Amino acid sequence: MNTPARPTEDEIRAIVEIAVDNDIPNFTMDGNWYEDYEMDSLGSIALVVEVQKRFKVRVPDERMPDIRTGNQLVDVIVELRALGSVPAEADAVAH
Repeated sequence: MNTPARPTEDEIRAIVEIAVDNDIPNFTMDGNWYEDYEMDSLGSIALVVEVQKRFKVRVPDERMPDIRTGNQLVDVIVELRALGSVPAEADAVAH
């Protein structure tokens, strides 16, 4: 069984830039999206949607408040992939 590659910094940066609707020239994987990149609540929704679309995982709502950096997001994506988490729409089709 192939293990999906870990999301790259470029992939995470692209998602965060979509979420904040702005380029982030000094993006780091340790930067706090809310404090360093001024992400708001709508941005966090955009981030979840984009993550679920790109990485085919479903991020539980209760996990989002604890995900504030690129490194944390990568860890969650890897964990969800290992658990076999699927996006809500794929789950609905399966049932």
